[in-house]
Amino acid sequence: MMDIRTINDFRRYLRKLKSRTHHPEDYIFGIELEGALTDSEGRPLKVRKIIPKLNEMFENFEFDKEAGASQLEIRSFPRSFSICALREIEEYLLDVVNSIVEVAERVHKKDAIFLLIGSNPHPDTYSDRWITNSERARAMAKWRSRFSSIPIGSRRIEARHIPLGIQSLHLHIQGKSPEDVADKYNRLLYTIPEYIAFSANSPIVAGEPLDYTESRLLLYEQADGGYSGFPKIKKYPISINEYVEYIFSYPTIMEGESLFTRIKERHEDVRIRFEFPFRVETRVYPIQCTIRENMALIEYTVGRLKYAQTLSRQDFPSLKEIEINRIEAIRKSLKGEFVWNGKSIDVKEYLLEGIKKAEKGLKLLGFKPKHLNIIKRRVEKRKTSGDVIKRWFEKRDGDVNEKVAYLVNRIWKHTKDNKPIV
Repeated sequence: MMDIRTINDFRRYLRKLKSRTHHPEDYIFGIELEGALTDSEGRPLKVRKIIPKLNEMFENFEFDKEAGASQLEIRSFPRSFSICALREIEEYLLDVVNSIVEVAERVHKKDAIFLLIGSNPHPDTYSDRWITNSERARAMAKWRSRFSSIPIGSRRIEARHIPLGIQSLHLHIQGKSPEDVADKYNRLLYTIPEYIAFSANSPIVAGEPLDYTESRLLLYEQADGGYSGFPKIKKYPISINEYVEYIFSYPTIMEGESLFTRIKERHEDVRIRFEFPFRVETRVYPIQCTIRENMALIEYTVGRLKYAQTLSRQDFPSLKEIEINRIEAIRKSLKGEFVWNGKSIDVKEYLLEGIKKAEKGLKLLGFKPKHLNIIKRRVEKRKTSGDVIKRWFEKRDGDVNEKVAYLVNRIWKHTKDNKPIV
């Protein structure tokens, strides 16, 4: 990709692409899965020394550091979407999770846990000590230091520390043309509340149970000073150019940055990536505690998107209503009501219809879902793993450290057994 630093640079880049014949495949996908390395008491452990060892062990994934020194990112290589591909990724990731712990225990000489949950519950995570020692992580932390500290229960957390304890699943989906990618982006925008409602699992942060079922999203928005959350667009970007104009309408965090890094700075629920072929990236999911659940989220997203692009005849809902529903999902998950076209609709009813659409979308792609029943079970019970995690934490006797240790070990057992909490 050429170095794009202005809107005119991008227009020249787009003209150059259009002058050549390209036939990108549709629905090529890849994932980024973030987890937190901890000891058996939930205290964070550094990942720096285990990353090179993991990259030597596995050919199908890449391993890298994140904002927090205890966070580990696993990236898959792009693949054509199929249930067989998902099955292989699930099997590989189960091996990866076990290997991460085995390597970490050799390096740190103590029991280790690879914690797959949207927010690390241990208070020790949120300090300067756990900012990754890289130029970018330090620069971002310095930039976030200009924002006010954030109240979390009975304490306040510095804005620069919030990203150190937040983990998510990122799903990348390639489009067949720039116009198709813009359409995928818009379709993902209006389904954001759905994803939040059934994946919520982050009600404990820094040892404090919070009122929101999916607290990490609002915390990150505050920590990022408006560069996170629901995109600040005024209208659906019908073309790629309109999206790029939106990105360039905001100042960079670090002077002179390219389009690629400008987009990475915006930790929004959905964004477009311009490495050719272009693709959309949804970032709204908290990482789930089992690999099966993460595969279920991918099935739902791909099927729902395929249905929306192929069979949906409805007008795009207003951006304002999407934002309202997004907050409702963050606050109440499956127990709330959405608003569409000025009318309230029960979240359970709406999501059961969404699951039917996802099933039809997967059928259009020629596949039968394997894990969608996990999401359906949650919706029918009106219960996510976040509800259960909060109950475990609050009912456990002892001080904060004892409660956190109990919580992470119980979550870790579900991860090892690949058995969803709900």
